Amino acid sequence: MPQTDSSPARLPRCTTQGTQTLDRSFDILQAIAAHGAPGATIEELSADTQLSRATLYRLLKAMKSYGFVRLPRLRGPYFLGYQLLSLGAQAGNTGGVRELARPALLRLCETFQDSFFLFVQDGYYALCLELHEGANPTQSFADCVGARVLSGVGQGSLALLSHLPTAARAQILEHNAPRLLREYAISDSALRSTFKQVRQQGYACGLADRVLPLHTGVAVPILDADAAPVGALSCALPSVRMTPLYQQRLVQAMRQEADRIAQRLGA
Repeated sequence: MPQTDSSPARLPRCTTQGTQTLDRSFDILQAIAAHGAPGATIEELSADTQLSRATLYRLLKAMKSYGFVRLPRLRGPYFLGYQLLSLGAQAGNTGGVRELARPALLRLCETFQDSFFLFVQDGYYALCLELHEGANPTQSFADCVGARVLSGVGQGSLALLSHLPTAARAQILEHNAPRLLREYAISDSALRSTFKQVRQQGYACGLADRVLPLHTGVAVPILDADAAPVGALSCALPSVRMTPLYQQRLVQAMRQEADRIAQRLGA
């Protein structure tokens, strides 16, 4: 199965003094998210966070008042609050890229019947902001909106990385290189060669990994006026279907959509 980081990763502890309550609150949110659809009981949260029931009740009451957690019944599991969904939607549409990409992904999906994605750079990951699944079966590293793919894996992250400033790209590579080699059999030298190729041809396609060796895709960057990547349109399909002619059609259509988005963003 494809490896994805759709559940929140543990965030590093803040070193600023006086942030204990903030740290604990984030621990609670991540613990609730990790339990998924069933929600998390107070006993499970206590075991996950190592916080006392009294501390949990105090923090959960405050977080509930802000809409960050929900308790649908008087007694029972806690769930993430709808306020997080509202904030996430606003964060995901910074600059309007997600809103503009939705109809583009839908048009591409209807034309090719493959699955199409919008990725943005998020630290050491590429974050899936939007996706439309096509009728053609496939596998991908992003199985849902919010899934995070380790930068260097998949066509979407390659399109983004290739157009980042050299220093930013080097920092991400230095951090991710051990995992890329260990988990995906992707070497640093192969990545550097791919970056150069992507910048020259204007799209990403073809870097294989050992997790999904029978699947591939195409990705094109969405560039702002300074040629910085604000996102990338990507698709996923079985490698046997990626003929040269089909790849050419995909690249042409996706470039048109990316250019249209960039123009509407003011680039």
